[in-house]
Amino acid sequence: MDKFSRLVKPHLNQDLIDESLWLGSPGDMERAAAVLFPFYWKDDEPWVLLTQRTANLKHHSGQVSFPGGAYEQQDKNIRHTALRETREEIGVPRMHIDLWGFLDGLPSISGFHVTPFVGEIKDLSQLVIEPNEVDRAFGVPFRFFQDRNNRVKNKVKTPFGNRHYYVFEYKNDVIWGLTAQIIVQLVDRINEQAYER
Repeated sequence: MDKFSRLVKPHLNQDLIDESLWLGSPGDMERAAAVLFPFYWKDDEPWVLLTQRTANLKHHSGQVSFPGGAYEQQDKNIRHTALRETREEIGVPRMHIDLWGFLDGLPSISGFHVTPFVGEIKDLSQLVIEPNEVDRAFGVPFRFFQDRNNRVKNKVKTPFGNRHYYVFEYKNDVIWGLTAQIIVQLVDRINEQAYER
């Protein structure tokens, strides 16, 4: 995974986050939130860990997502939000996560400004699903997302105007919305540099 992290890190933001947003300001949105874009190593290649949210949640129920959630007052900063929510939802403690950087924040249709943090979960053996928030966790090989033939681009009308969104279908799971948008952001950043060479 060290070789892969060295490939990804140059494409991530490191210290460019706005100070007020870092401390949990929602910017132009109603609330601030953060997610973890978690990689892990399987079959000698990087995989992405995703969750499916339970059907009874207020926001994005039943959807495939990254571990994460809303900033809370006890959080030191928005990065802490991503780590706290990861522990709450899938039981992975901070000591088993190596953060590499973050991607540009994005608005969600539920009114959150979401900051995605990217890193590696070094030990999945103690994964504990919180059944009130998550139905299950599952993995997708990152190379699946890197193949442009696996993404479909659609348009939708949102409170922010007309927007496009991406859809990935992996086996029986549909990955779309903000989660797919975050994945595409990272894949495109990596691919842009590859094309420049």
